[in-house]
Amino acid sequence: MIINIHGFTGHGANSKYDWLKANVPDQEIVAPDLDYVATPPEEILKTLSNLVGSAIATPTVQELFVLGSSLGGFFARLLNIIYPLVPTILINPTLCPFIPLRGLIDDKAYLALFARLTFQDDANPPQGLHVIVGKADDLIDHAHLTKPLLPPNLKTYYEIPGGVHRLVLTEEVGAILRSILFSKSG
Repeated sequence: MIINIHGFTGHGANSKYDWLKANVPDQEIVAPDLDYVATPPEEILKTLSNLVGSAIATPTVQELFVLGSSLGGFFARLLNIIYPLVPTILINPTLCPFIPLRGLIDDKAYLALFARLTFQDDANPPQGLHVIVGKADDLIDHAHLTKPLLPPNLKTYYEIPGGVHRLVLTEEVGAILRSILFSKSG
């Protein structure tokens, strides 16, 4: 099972969902529709956490991945902290959403969740975290707003030359995703 968490302006069935359906047909793709404006972020996190917890507890789910893009990457990263053994893929994650989305979301509520992200227990770093960023991201400065918030020495951090925030799933990006999704360790 792959839980696909969309970005701020997207919907559950987005371009990543379409790519997953076409390239990983044997996996169930769950893509919840989330309203980041009307729903408090704690409630979104609780909904997503329950979804992951249910998948873990389901005997028929052999593999589980969480994939989050843009603002969905913020929630996917929090899920990776809560469930450190679940392989997680972040695509151009908005780890500081109150900066690029200031005034569009409940800044204070997102800041409270951000504190969880930045003050995590580094003694028990999450496993299976993979990050794909566009080097030409027009919304997020990943050198200052993403990389410092990730575990030190993260070996699965991929920079896509010319990749903008709405990262096109080119053959290069697809190859990275396939290598993650089809490896036995996630």
